[in-house]
Amino acid sequence: MNKPELLAPVGSKEALIAAIDNGADAVYFGGTLFSARQFAFNFTNEELEQAIDYAHMRGVRAYVTMNTLIKDSEIEEAGRYLQFICNAGADAVIVQDIGILRLIREQLPGLPVHASTQMTIHNAQGVKFLEEMGVKRIVLAREMSLDEIRRIKSQTTVEIETFMHGALCFCYSGQCLLSSMIGGRSGNRGYCAQPCRKKYRINKEEGYLLSPKDLNMSEHTGELIDAGIDSFKIEGRMKRPEYVAGVVKVYRKLIDRYLASPSDFRVTKDEKHTLLQLFNREFTTGYFLDDPGAELMSRKYPHNRGTELGRSIDYDSGTKLLEIQLKAPLRVGDGIGIGNRETGITVRNIYIGKKMVQKADAGSFVRIPIDIPVADNEVIFKTFDSKLIASLEIGNIKKIHVKMHFKAKVGEVLCLQVDDGENKVVINAGIVSLAKTKPVSKSSIAEQLIKLGETIYEAKEVEFELDKNIFIPVSELNSIRREAIEALGKVRVQKWKRECNEPHISFDFKGFEPGRILAVNTNTIGALKAAVDNGADVVYMGEYPGDEACENIRFKKSKPQINTDKRRFVDRIDYVKAIEYAHEKCVKVFINTPRIVKDLNEISSSQSWQDIFDSSDGFLAGNLGVLAHLRKNYPDKPMIIDYPLNVFNRLSIDFFKDFALRVTLSPELTLKEIEELAPQNPVECIVHGFFPLMVSEHDLIGSLFSGKRHEDIVLKDEKGYEFPVINDTHNHTNILNSRELCMLDYVPDIIKAGVSCLRIEAGTYDPKMTGKITGEYREAIDDAVSGKKSEKHCTGAYTNGHYFRGVL
Repeated sequence: MNKPELLAPVGSKEALIAAIDNGADAVYFGGTLFSARQFAFNFTNEELEQAIDYAHMRGVRAYVTMNTLIKDSEIEEAGRYLQFICNAGADAVIVQDIGILRLIREQLPGLPVHASTQMTIHNAQGVKFLEEMGVKRIVLAREMSLDEIRRIKSQTTVEIETFMHGALCFCYSGQCLLSSMIGGRSGNRGYCAQPCRKKYRINKEEGYLLSPKDLNMSEHTGELIDAGIDSFKIEGRMKRPEYVAGVVKVYRKLIDRYLASPSDFRVTKDEKHTLLQLFNREFTTGYFLDDPGAELMSRKYPHNRGTELGRSIDYDSGTKLLEIQLKAPLRVGDGIGIGNRETGITVRNIYIGKKMVQKADAGSFVRIPIDIPVADNEVIFKTFDSKLIASLEIGNIKKIHVKMHFKAKVGEVLCLQVDDGENKVVINAGIVSLAKTKPVSKSSIAEQLIKLGETIYEAKEVEFELDKNIFIPVSELNSIRREAIEALGKVRVQKWKRECNEPHISFDFKGFEPGRILAVNTNTIGALKAAVDNGADVVYMGEYPGDEACENIRFKKSKPQINTDKRRFVDRIDYVKAIEYAHEKCVKVFINTPRIVKDLNEISSSQSWQDIFDSSDGFLAGNLGVLAHLRKNYPDKPMIIDYPLNVFNRLSIDFFKDFALRVTLSPELTLKEIEELAPQNPVECIVHGFFPLMVSEHDLIGSLFSGKRHEDIVLKDEKGYEFPVINDTHNHTNILNSRELCMLDYVPDIIKAGVSCLRIEAGTYDPKMTGKITGEYREAIDDAVSGKKSEKHCTGAYTNGHYFRGVL
């Protein structure tokens, strides 16, 4: 039976100790650079190497996170950091950036690479693509089911890692732009502002509408093992060490229990309570077993609920005492939360009647001091259990058993060999002499040798080769023991060290001549024709967002709204005729493929799609699986890389332009950063329209309004901004930006920066609006090229996106 790795999060030195002491097989942590949890403690380079050594000394693997997108200005520093990680002996580096990934595989081949869940790998073709690049392990998207994981395992040999416990994101990891758009803090750069834990309103529904429950697969540990998953990952680099200790301890027991006797597997009541008490927003099994629908979400409580302590009975505003009837024990030092309020309190005093007590049992009526008013019958949660926390092992070092062989022969050097089962060290000391008075005994020698104190070793066996009537000073015995233990420690970590060269950063310039191309992304035949008639050079045809060819969206008041007069299906003949119409006017048509698609047979299995694909000029690809699939099945059709592939630097451009006609840059780049990338590179930038800031497997509209028909679905935040919500044909929720992107006034600057193609996202526009905007940009581009000042300007409510404000 497959024995999976138990992989624990580490956000501090204390969490590192807690993870290892409680049974983790491997740990993952970040340095101060390029880590997706920039608000965690993280490690300096010196601390990071010490953490790697600490893990290796104890037989635990250590993975370093570099799971963010790297700006072009950071490439040199990233190369030096990778050299350091390689030399420090990390078992692997966890990577998001495709350019960095290729750099490692080509120039640091001795450093294994794990593909982060931030790479949004969710189909077998994407897995195979990275496997062929030399990636050792892939962390799949959290939205995968067990059946889908089993199919991937059956088709590939690469290691597969999945999250099995901890926080979930509403959006597919690596596809979220909401945090950066609303606050300039990019989740792709490690600075997520957690917008999914904020309060929103849709029509009359209000709450934490984007906040999922926490993942808990404890009761399904056996099913995950049977699926052949190689590594079980616990989320939580921002969590306290006690959380790491408790969760790791529970899952260590569960994995070992199932492997020992699958038929007797169960999760005990105490283990369930521990997981609940340490941290939960309620629990879910996510998408592993089925689509959970509304059961995925924790819309009332976006913060830790712990366990229910009771309900408020009365609040005395004069004494500021809250009366509670307890459903569970309460102690001084426990933490409590009230309803869905963000802040809680630590219990400093407990009163039963007029008597102050240190603890109270379930069923008791207690009063506790609290400064904030509490309404009657509010739910009170115990969010911190001081007794449980005190019981968790942190710093209780587990010992490594060693075997010692001690040799002391008169006239020969003193010799001590220490063997840990994998490594041996031999230390020699001074010449052994005869005793002048009292000789040393075997028992006294053993007593000194086994004094391993605070080290990680425990001497289980000591063998002797001793002459009689010899003398060895105690100081010499202590010295040879210390020297041997230090040498063993060096040997245990030294085998992981490497000698890696600093990567050489260079870029491939192929003499590319920048063009002045205008591309329009549409989802209806009418909009396609409008774009063609008004000056588009290229039209992308597909659903918005994805591949649905139907007129399902109209434009009104500067925001997209659902059209109740949907034309659901368009005959393939209409598709082909629309492409022919474009070709007659010398306009190319590329098929916009789905951003999220688990079964790639959906793309090209039917004859209808085959005819459309054959008629088209190429494809717009937004995920690695689709890219690999289309390259294999349509090798002569050109590809354009879409923005969901997160191209942030020249290394990524170089990687993709080997097999793509053009590369769309990330919308999180500034115009100044684009100026560094665009010259001599075939790049495309989105300059106008609405596009998704989030794409989610969860059907937000369907879960809130099941069986009801609603128009104009917008997600309204606490500041009053409205984010349109649209479902694609796969029922993925797409949350669009609240303001229309418009760069019409800056077309000359974008062209001057070297951008070869300007794209309009017209998926939310009707044909009339598509034609109008296309014509304005056509005129603006032509004016810029001729040196004429354009008369076209942005109007209404709009945004310049990140072109001038950038992201952290």
